[in-house]
Amino acid sequence: MLKEEKKFDQLGQKLFMQGTLQEFEKKNGPIKGRMAITEGKIPPEMLNKLQPELMKNPKWKVVEGSFDFSNYTIGMVVGLNPIKPLSEGWLVPQLGHPGVQPDKHWQEFFMEKVMNSIDENGHIDLPLFTWISDKNDLMKSAKDM
Repeated sequence: MLKEEKKFDQLGQKLFMQGTLQEFEKKNGPIKGRMAITEGKIPPEMLNKLQPELMKNPKWKVVEGSFDFSNYTIGMVVGLNPIKPLSEGWLVPQLGHPGVQPDKHWQEFFMEKVMNSIDENGHIDLPLFTWISDKNDLMKSAKDM
């Protein structure tokens, strides 16, 4: 389930009216999925495991990715000074029967997008919205709304 779906749809409509989504599909093929990156929370079962790393890195942020083709969120903790992943990541089911977990490829995709979106000052504009085709992806932030 996609988080921030209403905002995602609003931005998608704006990009459609500007011709941005059509141009993306012309170059990269049809959009086959969407991912939203939002601020998240550390699952209670992960907190004890991550606490030593969090104590060493006082400036950090929890982010999570959700997809329109999966009922799991992917989460991770990112250190912001220095900028680095502080966790390997985790999967959280969104429903009682969430179905198939996203494979390692989607976890790596999410982590790559997060790390590439943090500026040199340790700032990330959330939420992030990504349209995905077989060849490429188009990512925009809330500031593009």
